[in-house]
Amino acid sequence: MKLLEPGRIGTLELKNRIVMAAMGVRGLCDPDGGWGERFRAYYEARARGGVGLITTEMTFVSRDFEPVACQLFSPVDDAHVPGLRALADALHAHGCKLSVQLTAGFGRVIPAAIIDENTAPVSASENPNFYVPEYPEYNSRALSTDETAALAAAFGPAARRCREAGADCVELHGHEGYLMDQFMSALWNRRTDRYGGSFDNRMRFAREAIEAIQREAGPDFPIIYRFGLTHFLEGGRDPAEGLMVAVELEKMGVAALHIDGGCYETGWWPHPPQYQTPGCLADLAAEVKRVVSIPVIAVGKLHYPETAEAVLADGKADFIAIGRGLLSDPDWVNKVARRAFDDILPCIGCHEGCLWQMIAGEPTSCALNPLTGHETVWSLKPLAGKKKLLIVGAGPAGIEAARAGVQRGFDVTLWEASESAGGNLVPASTAPFKSDVAAYLAYLRRLLAQLPIDLRYGMHVSADAVRSFGSDYIVLATGAAMEDPPVTGSKVFSVIDVLRGRDVDADRIVMMGAGVIGCETALYLAQQGKKVSLCARNDSDELDISMVDMHNRNMLLRLIRHPNISIHRAAIPFAFENGLVMAECGSETISIPAGSLVFAGRMFPVDALSSALQGQPNVLSVGDCCEAGSIMDAVWSAFHAVRSCDEAKR
Repeated sequence: MKLLEPGRIGTLELKNRIVMAAMGVRGLCDPDGGWGERFRAYYEARARGGVGLITTEMTFVSRDFEPVACQLFSPVDDAHVPGLRALADALHAHGCKLSVQLTAGFGRVIPAAIIDENTAPVSASENPNFYVPEYPEYNSRALSTDETAALAAAFGPAARRCREAGADCVELHGHEGYLMDQFMSALWNRRTDRYGGSFDNRMRFAREAIEAIQREAGPDFPIIYRFGLTHFLEGGRDPAEGLMVAVELEKMGVAALHIDGGCYETGWWPHPPQYQTPGCLADLAAEVKRVVSIPVIAVGKLHYPETAEAVLADGKADFIAIGRGLLSDPDWVNKVARRAFDDILPCIGCHEGCLWQMIAGEPTSCALNPLTGHETVWSLKPLAGKKKLLIVGAGPAGIEAARAGVQRGFDVTLWEASESAGGNLVPASTAPFKSDVAAYLAYLRRLLAQLPIDLRYGMHVSADAVRSFGSDYIVLATGAAMEDPPVTGSKVFSVIDVLRGRDVDADRIVMMGAGVIGCETALYLAQQGKKVSLCARNDSDELDISMVDMHNRNMLLRLIRHPNISIHRAAIPFAFENGLVMAECGSETISIPAGSLVFAGRMFPVDALSSALQGQPNVLSVGDCCEAGSIMDAVWSAFHAVRSCDEAKR
């Protein structure tokens, strides 16, 4: 496989073509911004898993211009060198090389939650904050000419310290509309000094940063530059200018180009959500590869081995970078080397455990793998003696409980009421654009078949049956069900019915409810040629969508701009008869022609068994049967429930 062939970036020899992309890992560093044990363990797990080159998260070259109210990495003084050296040594022990991503800062995309109250953010020009543009107090101020020169010069000593600590190269954080990119783009750079205006002037900040690194760390120290070929945004960088950037960066002496696309306004490109196509940015890398002679790194939903291999085999790039796929499964490379593709725990693009956690101020992790970022914090300790664990329900929570139970040494029995595993993942994975969830469901079913457990289907169990089984611990993972539609009739269906394959037998459909599942099902039906009238309870651009990360939300909202979908805001259907759905729409009543009505309502816990067993010791309810939530809620609650079993008695 080309993925496993050795490669070279400048003077750096790599054992394979797989790069771990830089991702924010807020909460893993030491209070002073240094590299500590928790940070080291997180990256070492991926090095142990076979990655050829690991790129750290963005590390600040200076604290003088953009103080932030949180812990973020920064090699700004010699005190940080020992921690970074320990990280380099740990990775090198596994044959993995280390790249430190150096950043000028956030600029206009700094999350409001981490803005220092006493210091305004900075940018190339005064720009509104991406997250809260309506609050001028969060606007970025323009750096002065002298400040800009000093910030560019700060890349030199930062890179020197990285090299002294054993880092093998650095990557410059010039993409996605962060501060370095704000200088390069005319959309955010409206300066009139030597750092603004012409293309050459807008490239000056990057040029001076690169020259500072070459001067301080040596001309042979490899520099990787990451930037977006296009922002996919009106007024932003287009592909033609992106190719000019690539050619110019090669002239400046960078050793490789890491090519992505998009910015926060079009965040479904640099942060591919579940609706995005695998390998979505590979063609951008191919464009760059045609105009430069240095290695090109492709990125963008490349965690499917077949996709990643094809990018290299087709000559679109020289290396591939994987980000969130290595959060879900740190052993990705080793499993690829064993050709055990089916054993890879796939990223589902939910962004809940990674991006959403970070923006919310929590340590970065993974919805499907709670140990990510918690390698030194949590573990599944072996039991002191043999014990029995009974699990009721084989959805994602029940299967995670079974996996964790086996790892701890429990004798596990799993009862499932239906004839197959997966719970509500089954309807959630039906639509073709939900292939990531389908891959996760397939993974769970294979895992379940491999676990040494007593698995029984068709088990409609009572509280008495659970009590009489005689288990030391009982985990209830009975899931959630959708509320009944408020409108009745033979042509009224729930989205669960539709996604489980029931034929709605109509060409015109009203979808009642425009949350995530309602919008997804509307799109699913529209792609089949159905005409769908989507009724949202709220009068909002975001319809009824809530509690989902912005990149998934924004891409879904774009996808439902479908010619077969019409949207009615603040519309609440109340009757369906004679081929018309009647809906309250503000102070008016509207009628919508339809052959069927599909209801996307709230999910509620299936908790009858939990209630019947209330008060019995060692009974743990997990997942949706506690409170209807996300896949992350299901997996994490099951993991922690099993982790806690027997701990108090040890």
